[in-house]
Amino acid sequence: MTLKSDTALRDEAAGLFSEYAKSDYDVIRLRAIQALTAIGAANSPALVEALLDDDEDVRQDAAQALGALGVQDAAPQLLENLIHDPCGEVKLACVTALAELKSEDAAPYLRTLVTGRGEDITWDEDELHQDEWDDWLDTQIAAIKALGRMGDAAAIEPIVMALMDEDGQELGDVACEALGRIGHPAVPTLGVFTQSANRRLRHRALRTLATIGGAAAEAILRKAVTDTDGAVRLIAYEALMPNDPALVEQALTDAIDDIRIAALNQSDFSEPDLLDRMMRDPGAKVQLALLDRLDRSTPIADQEDLRWQVLDFLATGQQPEVSAQALGLLAALAPELVADRLNALFSVDADDLKAERIQWAIVDALATSPLREAAEWLQRACRAPFRSVRLKAVASLAMIVTDADRPHVNQQQGRELLLSFALAPMPVAAEAPPEEETPQTDIAALEEAGLDVSDGSENGPTSSLGAILGHDAIAAEMTQEAQEDEVQPLTPREQALLAKATRHPKRRRVALDDNAEALERETRLSAIRLLGEVPGMQIMLAQIAQDPETEIAQQAFSALAAAVTRNGVELEQNQLVDLITKGLSHTDSSLSLQALKLLQQAGLLPQDSLRSKLRAMVRTGDTAFRIDAMHILTSWDGTPDVARSLLDDVSAPVRQAAMRLLSETAPDQAGAAIVPFLMANPEQRIVTYVNDSTPAVVSIGRQLLTELRDEDRRAQWPVMISALADLLGGTPRAA
Repeated sequence: MTLKSDTALRDEAAGLFSEYAKSDYDVIRLRAIQALTAIGAANSPALVEALLDDDEDVRQDAAQALGALGVQDAAPQLLENLIHDPCGEVKLACVTALAELKSEDAAPYLRTLVTGRGEDITWDEDELHQDEWDDWLDTQIAAIKALGRMGDAAAIEPIVMALMDEDGQELGDVACEALGRIGHPAVPTLGVFTQSANRRLRHRALRTLATIGGAAAEAILRKAVTDTDGAVRLIAYEALMPNDPALVEQALTDAIDDIRIAALNQSDFSEPDLLDRMMRDPGAKVQLALLDRLDRSTPIADQEDLRWQVLDFLATGQQPEVSAQALGLLAALAPELVADRLNALFSVDADDLKAERIQWAIVDALATSPLREAAEWLQRACRAPFRSVRLKAVASLAMIVTDADRPHVNQQQGRELLLSFALAPMPVAAEAPPEEETPQTDIAALEEAGLDVSDGSENGPTSSLGAILGHDAIAAEMTQEAQEDEVQPLTPREQALLAKATRHPKRRRVALDDNAEALERETRLSAIRLLGEVPGMQIMLAQIAQDPETEIAQQAFSALAAAVTRNGVELEQNQLVDLITKGLSHTDSSLSLQALKLLQQAGLLPQDSLRSKLRAMVRTGDTAFRIDAMHILTSWDGTPDVARSLLDDVSAPVRQAAMRLLSETAPDQAGAAIVPFLMANPEQRIVTYVNDSTPAVVSIGRQLLTELRDEDRRAQWPVMISALADLLGGTPRAA
């Protein structure tokens, strides 16, 4: 099918829509006008004629269409509608359209609408009283925007009058936007606004002046540099500093953090004094901005490097976030110089929340480190006691492995680490035997177990003992008994549970960070998923996919499908077929579905041993199974028979997938199949079922045109018109 045939269909549809724009039925006329707009039929006289339609919705849509399509010949009639059409929504559409056409004849009327309804302009007074809303208010805003778009300098005065009207609506933002479009003639007016008592208007005017530029605007901005309002000074500094180095030095001493940051971003770091000043800045935001400016592409060789001096100073500062980020950069750029600090940091326990923040920052920096040692420290991070750090570290290893610009040794080491995590759980460090302790009182033991037994406590027990007991009420009761003057002896069960709690005094929170086994498992699953991103790992993923544990095998199948999609099949065909066969026969439906997706992505030649399984899935499988099996069988058979058999499926997603597949494999049959479904489901969009195929578009379009000429189907014409416009909207398709 050729591009010409698609264009011919579009022209034929435009002719039919133009004809229906004169229908006796307003809903058909409205859909026809909307359809002409959708297919870009700017040359259709029906659009201009529709401005005189009896239905106000048709007139409104026609006005919008004429402006959007740039039909210059429509300007006179649009102006007539603006003046004499009583409908406020039609007037609003005409204002926007006339602005898009830049109609000079309309400008005087638009200026009038900025300050009032205008004596020469007709309005529907009954509509005002009925809706209790003055349509002019919307038109006023549209007129201001229109005049700004047209660059009408004569509109400055009425815009100022509207803005100064104490009884009027808030127009500061829209007025400044319009004045900014008008440009240099509006600078004096904007200068007056910068002295307004309205803080928002003052800021908006200054930003507009910064956008306009020029000597007059710059003079006003320079006065604002000394304003008492920090936000005003920031606007002025940001506008002026790029062309005035002296202002940069002045801004570096300002009391507002954001102003100093703006100055920092305009500075170079050739002078040590500037670095020293910024790293000692009292604002954490400024220090973080300084860190962002430091070069991260080259390692720090020794402590003479200025970056070392900055980072080492900030890493020991009082700002927690700054310290974390600084130490992270040191780990990424100079790990040998801070090895002792890193070793100590990665040896902390799970309850050290400050260490978690720092470890996260370190891993974040290591992900883009230029050094080969990055993979080694990421390996340490993969064994951190914090879930967030572990997952970030594993993902960072995958980033290193798949980054073509990384050193080869980094990629090789990262690949080996990911594989080691994926093949088996990481070893859990053995717990040190408990030290002998002196006997404790019952209250001391409760405190050691995590209970707050102080007088007047409102917290009750912590989650540790409550979780062990399985009931918070029991834990609360024990706490109350412990607080009484005469402490009652614990039952044997309570003593056993309490002993269990005190054997692990450092584990207080019931969270994944405290569960080493769960952390190891989640790390392994993450590593398996990430192996799907790494070339050359399909053999190992196939091995992991045979793991007896269902969840492990499922993740491996999913990763293998992603790897095949990204890099093509790297396995021997018989190995792949055997693996998929076992997966499809698995009792776990999620794993079987992943095996089916792998089969679809692999693009194997037809496999007789699997065909019967797929046909059974098409008949009795769940929705996802039927859709994937349909695609595979259609590819193997080379015919649309399976897709055609599912057009009446009970599942809507299956029907939709079948129609999309049919439009792809048998476009000549698409119209006969899809149009009836559309008529029965008018809320559906027809483009959902077309895979950007010109033959399918023409087939469906021809079917719709045939139906649109059937007088007996007139009740369905509105749906058909919208569907055909949706189908043909945009540029013509290539064959």
